[in-house]
Amino acid sequence: MDDPHRSSTRKHLAVAAVIALAGAATACDMAAMPGDGTDAGTFYALSDDHRLYRWDPGTDTDTDASAEAEAGVEPVLDLSGVWEGEGDVGTVLRSSLSIDPGERYAAWIAGASPGAALMFGDLGTGEIRTGVEYPLDHACIDPAWLPDGSAVLAHRAPVWGTEADVDMGDEIPFPVKSWAATEWYSPEGGQLPATVELDPEGCRLRWYTAEDGTAQGLYHDVGLNYLYRVDANGRVLETTPVSSLEGADPVTIGLVNVDPTGRYACFVEGYATDGATKGGFTGRAESGTRVVDLDSGEAVGPDESGCTTLHEDGFVSRDSASVAFIGYDGEQRWATELPATIAESPVLYFFPEGS
Repeated sequence: MDDPHRSSTRKHLAVAAVIALAGAATACDMAAMPGDGTDAGTFYALSDDHRLYRWDPGTDTDTDASAEAEAGVEPVLDLSGVWEGEGDVGTVLRSSLSIDPGERYAAWIAGASPGAALMFGDLGTGEIRTGVEYPLDHACIDPAWLPDGSAVLAHRAPVWGTEADVDMGDEIPFPVKSWAATEWYSPEGGQLPATVELDPEGCRLRWYTAEDGTAQGLYHDVGLNYLYRVDANGRVLETTPVSSLEGADPVTIGLVNVDPTGRYACFVEGYATDGATKGGFTGRAESGTRVVDLDSGEAVGPDESGCTTLHEDGFVSRDSASVAFIGYDGEQRWATELPATIAESPVLYFFPEGS
């Protein structure tokens, strides 16, 4: 790949809480998983009742319990309060919701107006609290967790308003093109005294653990012509033309996820319904159409397999209410059906057992 920006020098964030990773992600032996996904790991998904559910396919059946409990499904967060905000709150929630790698917290943007706020939810207690109020961008830099789950990066840009600051009364103003500082927020410590300077400007920053144990990120420019690999300060280490990647056709419109090592990426191509399970365009695609090996530039896996979350040994592919785990060698490891409670969820997160 074209690599004009690579450098052996590594700079670290000033705040230890931000850069001190809990350790490289533990490799999971996916090849040893049963063919039906039992004991493969844990899923998180939204239901139509506006709650976030956790599903453990390996949970023992209790004949005296409810159908949800029998299926290993349990609610962990009540997100119904999000719908009290203004704007297209459902779209913003779906496109900004993420679960930290340690399965301790969820982060999302509540609202789609000047009242939008970064929220944190404790998956153990169900407690929800505000991380930061407006001005907050959710269209380009959605909350992205560090690999150790200690903090997310938020874009503190005044994205709402008018070019001339005209008083529009009670009307919600249109978004304006604006770029500002990106800041770290911790669900436990609040705002951290460090920032990431993105130059060139870009979107969909996803973090992973580099070979030396530090956090690095991958994002694309606003026009989605290039991918940038950066260190924890945003310094560009590598630039890759999107056009050099096989399978990035006809038009790549988004980066969905990256695997824990930064080698594989899930992209979404085209508009139509590919960016969202229930159709329509969202600020960030909730699922992708193609996984690409960034080392070789080649697409991996079966054609039209799709992708949601990426892991050390493979990725999750979803077809309606069916999910499968596909290795980076293209072989399917297991497949299972989602329980009815979350079968229609527009988002799906998977965490392998022991990862």
